[in-house]
Amino acid sequence: MIKMKTIEQVDKFTQEKFQKTFGVNRVTFATMLSILNKQYEQAHKKGGRPPKGSLFDRLCIFFAHYRDGRTIADIANEYNLADATICDIIHLVEKTLIADGRFNLPSKRALIKEKPGIVIVDATECEIQRPQKNRKISTPVKRNDTP
Repeated sequence: MIKMKTIEQVDKFTQEKFQKTFGVNRVTFATMLSILNKQYEQAHKKGGRPPKGSLFDRLCIFFAHYRDGRTIADIANEYNLADATICDIIHLVEKTLIADGRFNLPSKRALIKEKPGIVIVDATECEIQRPQKNRKISTPVKRNDTP
């Protein structure tokens, strides 16, 4: 099982390791974290239920999904949260960063228009036995053997 990162562990990363792990430099990461902090403070002015996971964890979840391409189920297993919670966190972080205006993600149309360089398809044939439609079910016939 993969252990989740803590702020203390990430602070010890070299700049190169930080860049490889998150795909952004420390300044950009700190900017993203401050944007999330502002959004959190604004949304919870009057109180409310505390979120599941810190803002740092939320940003790590976002990068795990977008940067590493990990599945929501895998991330949910690592953070011991429900799949729906992970999905909500990813959408909230995405929406918050885009709304700020300093960050953007390509639209789905732009991603579809991109032509992939190399595509690998696993076309291994797998035989599946299916029951015949007009085949009668064979059941044992009871005999009346009483004399």
